[in-house]
Amino acid sequence: MLERFKFPQLSYQARWRLLLLPYAVGILLLVVLPSLLSFGMAFFHYDGLSTPEWAGSLNFVLAYTDELFALSVRNSLALILIPVPLRVLGAFLLARLMQRNGRFLGWFRAAVYLPTIVPAAAFALAWLWILNPLYGPLNLLLQAVAIEAPAWLVDSAWAKPALVLMGLWQIGEGFIVSLAVLYDIPLELEDAARMDGAGSWSLMRFIILPLIAPILLLLTFRDVIFSFQESFTHIFFLTQGGPYYATYTLPFFIYEQGFDLRAFGTASAALWVMYAITGMIVVALYVIAKQWHIGTTDDTFLL
Repeated sequence: MLERFKFPQLSYQARWRLLLLPYAVGILLLVVLPSLLSFGMAFFHYDGLSTPEWAGSLNFVLAYTDELFALSVRNSLALILIPVPLRVLGAFLLARLMQRNGRFLGWFRAAVYLPTIVPAAAFALAWLWILNPLYGPLNLLLQAVAIEAPAWLVDSAWAKPALVLMGLWQIGEGFIVSLAVLYDIPLELEDAARMDGAGSWSLMRFIILPLIAPILLLLTFRDVIFSFQESFTHIFFLTQGGPYYATYTLPFFIYEQGFDLRAFGTASAALWVMYAITGMIVVALYVIAKQWHIGTTDDTFLL
């Protein structure tokens, strides 16, 4: 019966485009359209109950002149410019350490990746217990070695370092990508460099890092973009923006404007400011990479 039907023979390009079609539809419906609607809402006064009223650029002015907005931008940048390089560097160094085969390395690799698949809410609640200043295991361990334990999330001076410390445990995706790229480098290349007298540092600086620099750059781009989103869940469960607004970030400002004050227009304006800041950071990283002669073309990966 099936012999009567002749299915069209699709090319390779057509097949993978058809495979990506559901993802493209999902991005269109769940990302692109809501973003465009939020951009339009940024020019209206809207509280979710009454009819929207035209406001022009007033929502952007209200967001810009709010003291909490400026504070949230500074806190957001602090939680990006410090943790992102540490996470990318930590993922690469761990991948380098676990590159060789060993008896228990598979377990160690799984342990590095495991925190990444834990839901953000569960991960935040676990760290809420770990960082408890009274009975948290981290402070108990510090006290056992005669180190004065900080108050972490209830101290405005230690709240940001606590979030940075927590973020360093979620490097699983960067670790897997870095490990795959390191395995892609031929061992003959390293052996030849060692035969020419290159030490571990020279091998790392002049061979390995230039080869995987484009991948590390892409990981940095990704981490910068997702840091804005992931920080909200952690802050919502851990600090609610405190203490004393020490962890009050831009996503939390948007949440308060939209769902506490019902100023959806101002929240939408702040959201697009966040998009603009993210784009400027990515452009700045791209310019810096170009100055260092780091490219992302196919020729870069040719060994």
